[in-house]
Amino acid sequence: MESVAALFGMAIIVVLVFAVLAIFSIRSSNKKDPQAASEKPINQPNKGWQGWIVFIGISLFIAIWTIGGALIFLAFVWLMRLDPKPYSKEIPVPTTTEKTTARRLYIWLILSPFITVPIFILAALFLSQGSSTNERVIVALIPVIFHLPLLFGFTTKSPFVFRHTQQAIFLIALRAAAASFAISIGNPGDGLWVFFIGNGVLWLGGSFLGFNQIKRGDCWLMKRKGERTVSAERAKVDSPQMDQELEEMLKSLDAKDALAAKTKAINAFRTGTLETKRRAVEVLSKLGEVEEF
Repeated sequence: MESVAALFGMAIIVVLVFAVLAIFSIRSSNKKDPQAASEKPINQPNKGWQGWIVFIGISLFIAIWTIGGALIFLAFVWLMRLDPKPYSKEIPVPTTTEKTTARRLYIWLILSPFITVPIFILAALFLSQGSSTNERVIVALIPVIFHLPLLFGFTTKSPFVFRHTQQAIFLIALRAAAASFAISIGNPGDGLWVFFIGNGVLWLGGSFLGFNQIKRGDCWLMKRKGERTVSAERAKVDSPQMDQELEEMLKSLDAKDALAAKTKAINAFRTGTLETKRRAVEVLSKLGEVEEF
């Protein structure tokens, strides 16, 4: 059983590494898109190596009991720290198509236990009482491989779907943590009641909360990151006025107050619609504030 657990553990880690590399490759190619680069707002959050110090410390602490769990934890943190491209604190109101796409994530969270729970129970029953913590955690993480399709959500251009993808992965991480804890209590079979209660609450509660948030066009993770959706009413009211101001600036760029024009254009770029942002780029370009490569 030890060799089987190690084999499954290595398979999960290899698949996750390839999945992370694939996401990194796709996002890197998006950064090279000139249009995406020109739309990148100024308020992109700073995510340097300093932000990883705490998480690396936690992973080293976890590694005392389980190396596989520590590696999965770091992969989870990396995924949760990703931001949609281009990034903005103000996210457009989700369309019906975006809501439908996000809803599929939670549909899979509802259906997946019918595959993962029997596999987890069988793996837990085959474990011996003398199995190490690392072996038990690796066995508990085996069902995670069936949730890898959720990673395709990171390829979306919709910030709303992107954040709900991360929220769904967060729920899966909580399920995996509950399973790891349950299987580590004494005899592997003794903790199954913890698994059923913990995962049952996360299964129903987390999924239906996700459905409810999508129905409202909301997302818990978006709020945690200080993001908000821009209502259609605000877009209809603000955009014509902002567009008119930008038109006036384009006609009077020879005026002495270039600093005011620059400030208005930057503000329009941060909060306006796509058309407003395009005009703001024109203003900034004529003011010599846009770098060309």
